[in-house]
Amino acid sequence: MNFDAMNRQLKVARRSRNVFAAFGMLLLVIVMLLSATLMTTHRTTVLVPSRVSDGMVSNGHVDPRYVEAIALDAVYSFFNSSPESTAYGRQALERIASIRTRPTLLDAYDEVADDIRERKITTVFFVNEIEHDWTALEVTVKGSLSTYIETSFVTREDREVVLRFAREASSVRLADFEVLVMEG
Repeated sequence: MNFDAMNRQLKVARRSRNVFAAFGMLLLVIVMLLSATLMTTHRTTVLVPSRVSDGMVSNGHVDPRYVEAIALDAVYSFFNSSPESTAYGRQALERIASIRTRPTLLDAYDEVADDIRERKITTVFFVNEIEHDWTALEVTVKGSLSTYIETSFVTREDREVVLRFAREASSVRLADFEVLVMEG
């Protein structure tokens, strides 16, 4: 056996072990930093599925389930918001809004969405009751609106949202809505 060759192999093995150990320690430190960041980050995500499917007005009669689904979708789109979900809420309102009142509804939504993004607000609407007035094509949704700034709870207010609809071609679309803060 050649002593010099064995000594070189031993030095290479030690150097490889040391590089591997240093690399392992670096990975361990990175994982610990990521874990600490993940543990100190608080996020609240509210996922509300859209329930609107295509609905029709047949022989002058409106499908109540369809109008109720549009009403709930409008309320959820407008009031279940966070800085990350405002684009989806706008798309949902754009999809269900009446052609005549769409610009007004979207302007109102954009104003609220800008405030939500600037102040990092998250709002969640909990529906308690739904009332219908089919002759006026009007749906009233009663519930409570919880507001959070980042992940801190701020307020909970009882709200009543009156949604008015208009017939367009063979469908019913959201024409207007009014928000009432209920005294409690």
